[in-house]
Amino acid sequence: MKAVRLNEFGDVDVLKIEDIEMPIPRSHHVLIKVDSTGVNYADVLRRGGNYPGPGLPSSMGLECAGTVTEVGSDVSGITVGQRVMGMGPGSHAEYAAVNGNLVFPYPASLDPIVAGGMPIVFLTAYHILQSRGHMKSGDIVLVQAGASGVGTVLIQLAKAWGAKVIATASTQDKLDLCKSLGADVTINYTEADFEEVVKEESAGDGVQVIAECVGGEILEKSVRCIAPFGTLVSYGNASQTPTNLKASDITTMNRTVVGFSMGRSPRGLLDHKGAMEEMFPMIAEGKVQLVVDQILPMAEIGKAHQHLSNRGAKGKVILTP
Repeated sequence: MKAVRLNEFGDVDVLKIEDIEMPIPRSHHVLIKVDSTGVNYADVLRRGGNYPGPGLPSSMGLECAGTVTEVGSDVSGITVGQRVMGMGPGSHAEYAAVNGNLVFPYPASLDPIVAGGMPIVFLTAYHILQSRGHMKSGDIVLVQAGASGVGTVLIQLAKAWGAKVIATASTQDKLDLCKSLGADVTINYTEADFEEVVKEESAGDGVQVIAECVGGEILEKSVRCIAPFGTLVSYGNASQTPTNLKASDITTMNRTVVGFSMGRSPRGLLDHKGAMEEMFPMIAEGKVQLVVDQILPMAEIGKAHQHLSNRGAKGKVILTP
């Protein structure tokens, strides 16, 4: 079968389409014939050696959707022939063996191509707001990088659950997208001081939940936007720059700063299946959708990575084998 392989860390030219052996599923695996596979910023970091993953050489990709062709003996609730989405390494391939606990049958109403870009961004957004951020109806939520794959889902979920949403982005077309998804306030962080705007929009109190993935100075300023007893969830460092946090910015206002990584969450600690079951009806009702930026053939993996690296994407980039 064909797969996107990483034999060394580097620029986009290190990504190769190679013929490899079919994966042999173990007892806890589900073998999926892949219809589509999402490209995440974590894949870009992985290519450069800045994100954990299997040793080299290895196949790229972290999520997919497709048809079940084989079910391990220890897996329950999944049957051969089902259309499913799932999360697991090596999904940029024609077939992927995925842990059965991370495989989710999806409603027939979902487009099978779109489905491949959903698991990571939907579950990341869900757990940021619920499991880590403990968002409540009536809260104000600040979403940094609102036009990103995760950001677009965060805006929609927060609005559906009764929050006022402030979203940041770097261009007018990205701000327009955030607004169309339900953001109450949008801020071009390259032109305006988002810290000052947040103070104005919250009557000086700050916001209850912040989703932050940029790092560096954006993270430093975001901490000062947290309301007393509010929470900032840091789920990335896209800028790859260090952050100088002052303890006093956290302690004097009883603020909480927590981290979240989907890939590094201990197995069984988060209820991914329950989260997806809660969100599938919301998707069916049109309350939340995956924003798709591009659908590309797997052979154009380099183009997909370059697009994400250039911060050009609005929503999700998806590959088809």
